[in-house]
Amino acid sequence: MAERGRRGARLAGIAGVAVLVLVLSTAVAWSRLDPVQRATLWAEDGRNFVSEYMVDGLGATLFRPFGGYLQLVPRLIAATSSTVASPEHLAQTVTLLSCAGVGAVSALLYLYGRTLLRTPVAPFLLAAVPPLIPTAPREALGTMNNLHSFLLLLVPFVLLVVPRSWWTSAATALVVATIVLSETQALLFAPLLLVGIRQRRKWPVVAAFLAAGAAQVVTSALFPRPALHYGAATPVTLADVVVGFVTVPLPTVWTTRLDAVAATITAAGTTPFVVLAVVCVGVAVAGIVLGRGVHRWLIAATVLGAAALWSAALLVTPAGAFAFTQGVAEHVAHFGTIRYATVSSGFLLVALVVTADALWGPGWVRRAAAVVIAVAVAVPLVVNHHDSGHATRSDGPTIASQVPAAREACATDDRAEALLKQSPDRAPWTVTLTCEYLERR
Repeated sequence: MAERGRRGARLAGIAGVAVLVLVLSTAVAWSRLDPVQRATLWAEDGRNFVSEYMVDGLGATLFRPFGGYLQLVPRLIAATSSTVASPEHLAQTVTLLSCAGVGAVSALLYLYGRTLLRTPVAPFLLAAVPPLIPTAPREALGTMNNLHSFLLLLVPFVLLVVPRSWWTSAATALVVATIVLSETQALLFAPLLLVGIRQRRKWPVVAAFLAAGAAQVVTSALFPRPALHYGAATPVTLADVVVGFVTVPLPTVWTTRLDAVAATITAAGTTPFVVLAVVCVGVAVAGIVLGRGVHRWLIAATVLGAAALWSAALLVTPAGAFAFTQGVAEHVAHFGTIRYATVSSGFLLVALVVTADALWGPGWVRRAAAVVIAVAVAVPLVVNHHDSGHATRSDGPTIASQVPAAREACATDDRAEALLKQSPDRAPWTVTLTCEYLERR
């Protein structure tokens, strides 16, 4: 009985810490956005997720394909926000719940990190990564349509863990299904399912991954993603992808100043960043060699995942700005699709945390190396809390500022819906709110 009581107290303590991590991560993510960003709906958040819920309701939209795949979490957040918030606070509620989604990722990284890693500090460093990725405030934090970037950070951990009880097995299976039903690229990590697959408690996790993955594959086959082309005069090549990776996602692990990166390239070429890449590869190899089996899987998955996600983003939606081999300094300085770099930078940060955990062992050399790497992760997360880069959402227009005019239009024209501006403030980006909803006080 006493043993059961101690175990219950221990689990309650762990759960309490996880809740605290969730709250702190949510608050940090929220704090990195300015008031105008919080009050402005961004891109697909308004035009697709909120608008479609307003017009058609949750039942018709929860599993509605978007861009060739399912997006479960954004649909749920759009429905929740539109249900609980007044029109004046709709955008802030979307932002807050999206930040809470990042907080949930942090909490889960802490919990799974405790299970898979061996040092007590590593789970907390992992939890700090999602809300503090240097470039995250510009397009990713506080938006529903970019939550998939943060959900992906969880995938290697939830697929590698072998649950210790049927309760944790069911919970992990639910997390896996939610992630895969929200982000097709999670399927890239399918090989990790083989780790521990002989353990029966992992089978529900495997089943959830396969079932949700099958749903995404069928959706993509029946409702293929429209071909997108952002004006690339020539195809984006593998060389462009490699050069771009070394000069954008890799440096933005430590800085948000792409103009400074471009200035360095102009002065010294790409050599400093190639050297940085070689050093990082060497550190990762050291972690793989000296770490345990789970370290090897995690380091390989996060490093390769960072490269694969960057490659997919550039090759699937080519643009002239992605031709990095044709004027690398200029393309880096004016790289606008920063969300493509954010997820890869996040994976590289996670890889460094895991590597530090792997290196921690007997001998002062290993421990010193682990501390240096941990500091190399922690310092930029803190220093870059206030990202100085421009965010399009910071220009508005806010939703609250348009509500009075929208209400008046509904009353005057006897219409059922009103169109409001959002960010980007240009066609075809508008949000549809029903007049019934706009009358809510």
